[in-house]
Amino acid sequence: VNSDGTFYYPYVGNVRAAGRTPEQVRADLSRQLKEFIPSPQVSVRVVGYNSQTVSVTGEVGKPARIPLTSKSLTLLDAINEAGGLNETADARQVLVRRGGRSYAVDLQAFLNQGIASNNPVLRNGDVVSVQRATKLEAYLLGQLVKPGPIDLTKDDVSLTEAVTSVGGLNTNQADARGVFVFRDSPSGVIVFQLDTSSAAAYVVGTKFFLHPQDVVYVTTAPVAKWNRVVSNILPTLSTARAASALAN
Repeated sequence: VNSDGTFYYPYVGNVRAAGRTPEQVRADLSRQLKEFIPSPQVSVRVVGYNSQTVSVTGEVGKPARIPLTSKSLTLLDAINEAGGLNETADARQVLVRRGGRSYAVDLQAFLNQGIASNNPVLRNGDVVSVQRATKLEAYLLGQLVKPGPIDLTKDDVSLTEAVTSVGGLNTNQADARGVFVFRDSPSGVIVFQLDTSSAAAYVVGTKFFLHPQDVVYVTTAPVAKWNRVVSNILPTLSTARAASALAN
């Protein structure tokens, strides 16, 4: 097919192919050939798709131009054809440039939860750019067995998972009622509290996911005293005291 979307066929001349299916082209050729050949038998098939492509760049195994065919090509399909995601890739932040605009797509949400809108069908001329992951962390401090940072870069991490990953509370010194999460927000620091003296609280904690730069602190002081201290330090304090409030 020429750059103008046509091809030459003997007796018929130039035939338009762009924007038409193989069956439409076959029917057109058959109709025109009837003037020269009785009951013409014509077969039309596509031997290669080269005019319509999408480009995949960035943190993938083999950056490439992927041809579009009659079968829909999704974002994940294109990335897989380009060698898949590198270890350094950020699947939460895949950019799709289309028609002069860029769209950020959380492909990880599709991989984890099957959210179809996060695996869009690509169009001719789309450019997919897989970004390099920036390390995201939350911090676990206080009376825990192994206090330290926890990586949030690739996966969502719940409060229960985070506390468990560092060995849990230091049972000899921690006040089980005093598990606090400090979170910065445009309106000020928000503090959430989980009372883990009840085992059921850990179930609630599985529904509370940490954000980058969250600080989880487990206190040794009695909770009532600790709450007064926090209120004095943070006048704009917003505290969710009940475990059920933390889940929301």
